Amino acid sequence: MNKKIIALAVAAAVISTSASAATVYQDGASKVTIGGRLAVRAEYTESVNDQDSTTKLENNSSRINFGFEHEMVPGWIAGAKAEWGYDALASGSQDFSNRLGNVYFLNEQVGTITLGKQWSTYYDITAWTDVFWIYGGEASGTYDGRAETDGHGDSGTGRANEALSYRKSINGLNIGVQYQFEGDDIKTGASTTHREYGLQSALSYDFDFGISLGGAYSLTKYEGQADDTTWTLGALYQSDMLYVAGQYGQYENHTSVNGNLKNVTNKAGVSGVAENATGYEFIAAYLVSGGEYQVYGGYNGLEDDDTKAEYSYGLIGAAWTPGSMIFSAEYKLGVTDKDNFGNDSGADQFAVLARYNF
Repeated sequence: MNKKIIALAVAAAVISTSASAATVYQDGASKVTIGGRLAVRAEYTESVNDQDSTTKLENNSSRINFGFEHEMVPGWIAGAKAEWGYDALASGSQDFSNRLGNVYFLNEQVGTITLGKQWSTYYDITAWTDVFWIYGGEASGTYDGRAETDGHGDSGTGRANEALSYRKSINGLNIGVQYQFEGDDIKTGASTTHREYGLQSALSYDFDFGISLGGAYSLTKYEGQADDTTWTLGALYQSDMLYVAGQYGQYENHTSVNGNLKNVTNKAGVSGVAENATGYEFIAAYLVSGGEYQVYGGYNGLEDDDTKAEYSYGLIGAAWTPGSMIFSAEYKLGVTDKDNFGNDSGADQFAVLARYNF
């Protein structure tokens, strides 16, 4: 099988994930892989507003996935990806949550077509800053939406539900478009609605000297409610020893800046989200021995443009990634967590992570 086609298949099946996958079967035309990770973290949260400090040990997004590929005819690969999340620390019965489930078709000249629950084209850009091992990804509009459960799947900015996407790279230019079909009913505050359709596009360019520039846009139409729209601009520089990325986004009727917004209806008549919000994310990392040792820092900031609600923090961290293991420590400092009236309940946090990729 052509090596470039294999690379395309990997990119289509596993977008922006560091978990490895083991090949359990392969012949001249077919391949089966199993992968995932088991991860736990210990976290300390400082006291705030006369509340005691807390410590806890919890699951950190453990998951298992299965991949299938088959070369239908020369140059064309058909594949499927299924992934479930699970609680690595559960003491009782285990509940699995659906993370991904899609089929894809790819050709080096034509591009990649993916159908099903998948990483969005919006995430093709916001993934650049979503690379902290423990925290992060909280201001890019990726993991949010107006649905009370799995909001980003319904809005399509994270792991998009009922989605059809097309991706193609041409001499450093990366193009992505996505369409979401009509969705199931969702509850937003006291009302119920459903997605009529969703549209996304992403465009980026990779320069030969390590810099990438890009942007993405998302529009989700809901029955009887104002549109959910987001757009973001991103920049990335990476070399053998440095990784630097930044992102700026604007979000309308999409993201909750503070938990109190879950019971608030904004001026557009939508519950649980800010009518207008602005987000910033930034990371700078110094890499040693091909990234086995990492020291990094960054910032996440999310603001409601119409109220005093704000969520922001700085971050410093370090990681060691020997083989399939990842050990990291991160400190969230200067945490601000204001509600609509400016009341701040932010508390600094420190966490250590142990993760095994399989």
